[in-house]
Amino acid sequence: MKLHPSAILLLLALPAMANEALDILEGKKDAADVTVTPLAEDAPVLSGAVGAANGDGKVVKPYKPMVPSDFSVKSHALFDPYWARTTLYKDDQNPYVQEFSLTGLFEASAAWGSIDNDNKASALNQNINEVEMRRAQLGARMKAFYRTEVTGVVEMAGPSRMNGIQTIKARTEITENTGVTFGKFRPLSTMENGIPDADLLISERSLLSNMVAPADSLGVMFDGTSGDWTYQLGWFSGDFSDNLPGVKNDGIINAGISYEKTGKAESGAPLRSRWYLNYIHNLDQDGSEILPRHRYAGASGYSDIFSTGFSIQQDRFGFLGDFTLARGDNNAWGITLMPTYWVMPGTIQLVGRYHYADTDKKDALYGGYGPGADPFYEGDGPIVSGDEYHSFYMGANVHVYENRMIISNGLEYTLFRDDLDSETDTSSLMWQTGAKLSF
Repeated sequence: MKLHPSAILLLLALPAMANEALDILEGKKDAADVTVTPLAEDAPVLSGAVGAANGDGKVVKPYKPMVPSDFSVKSHALFDPYWARTTLYKDDQNPYVQEFSLTGLFEASAAWGSIDNDNKASALNQNINEVEMRRAQLGARMKAFYRTEVTGVVEMAGPSRMNGIQTIKARTEITENTGVTFGKFRPLSTMENGIPDADLLISERSLLSNMVAPADSLGVMFDGTSGDWTYQLGWFSGDFSDNLPGVKNDGIINAGISYEKTGKAESGAPLRSRWYLNYIHNLDQDGSEILPRHRYAGASGYSDIFSTGFSIQQDRFGFLGDFTLARGDNNAWGITLMPTYWVMPGTIQLVGRYHYADTDKKDALYGGYGPGADPFYEGDGPIVSGDEYHSFYMGANVHVYENRMIISNGLEYTLFRDDLDSETDTSSLMWQTGAKLSF
C-alpha cells in the first residue's frame, strides 16, 4: 500500500512529537497546554468519552462519565502531543481558513473458528482462519469562513467497492441552529451504521445493518436544532461510484429526528441519553444502485427503511438498543441490544451484543463471517443465507488511548436458520481480535 502524502507529513512530525511527550513526562511541560484534535462531534453516546453538540447545536466539552484510571491519565500525557500534531494549522483570526487537520483510521481484524451446518455434506462446513486490513482511511478536515467545515476521507482497504473516496462533504452553518451539508456522505439509517468507523466497539456491524444500510452517495441534508431536539431532511442520488457519484435516477429521500439529554441520574451519576428515528424512502425501488449497497445476487431492493432506537451512558454503564424494519420484495426486520461496562474507567471496557433478524421470505437474510462479514467488503456474495438469525457476542476492549488506540478481543456465537428453504441450521463459534488506531 502506497503512503498518502498526509501520512508522510505525519511521519516527519514524529520526532517533534516524541520530544514534547518526554517534556510532559519529565514535568517540563503541562499536558493541559497541549491541544489535541477533538473526537468527531457525531461519535456515539455508547463510547463514553466523546465530544458532542448539545441541544442548541453548540459543541460542549467531552462527556466524562467517570473518573479515568491512572493508566488513562498517563496515556494522555504520553500520546496527546502526538495527536496534537495532526492539527497542521490553526488560526482563529484568519478570515479564510481557521483550521486544517489530518484524519486517519487503520484497523486490522482477525477471526478463528468453525462453521457447522446440519447437512454434513454442505460446503458451509469449514474452518475460518482470516486476518485482514479491515480499514485503512486517510483524510483531512478544514474549517473555513467561520461557518463551513469540509471533510474528506479516502478508503484504501478492502478487495471490493470500499476502495476510493468514502466521504467528501461540506457543512455550512446557515443560522446558529441550522445548517446544510452537501457532497458524498453517509445517509441516515441504522444506529450502528451511524457510528463512525473509528468509534465502533466491535469491528463488524450486525448482519441486518450491513444488509440494508445504503452506500455513501451524493446528497444534500438540511439540519436544525431546537432545544434538545435535532431534525434532518435530505436527498441522495441513486448512483453508486467508488469515487464521485453523479445525479442519477430519482434517488432516496432521507429524514431523521433525535432527542438528546445530558444530566444526572437520581444517584447523582452523570447520565446522557439519546433517542432517534430515521426513515429512508427509495424512489428508485429495484433500480437503485445504493440500496442495497452490495452486489449479492440474491438481494432485492428496499422501498422503505425505518430505524429507531436509544442509547444511554450512566457512569461506567452504557446501553444501545435498535429496531430496524426494511420493506420491499423481501421484508426484513431485527433488533440489536448492546450493553457495555467500564471495568477500568477509560481503559478496559466489556462489550456485549445480541442481534436478531427475521424475514418472511426464504434466503432473504444473508451475511458472512470473520473480517469480511459485510457483503460490501467482500464484494461477491455472502457465505450463507436463511430466514432467521441470532448472534451473541461478548468481549473486552483495551483502550490504550481513549477510542484512538484500541485492542479488542471477543467471542461470537451465531445461529442461522433456513426453515423456509433447506430446513437446516448453520452455527458458528469464532474468536475475534483486532487492533485499531485513529486520529
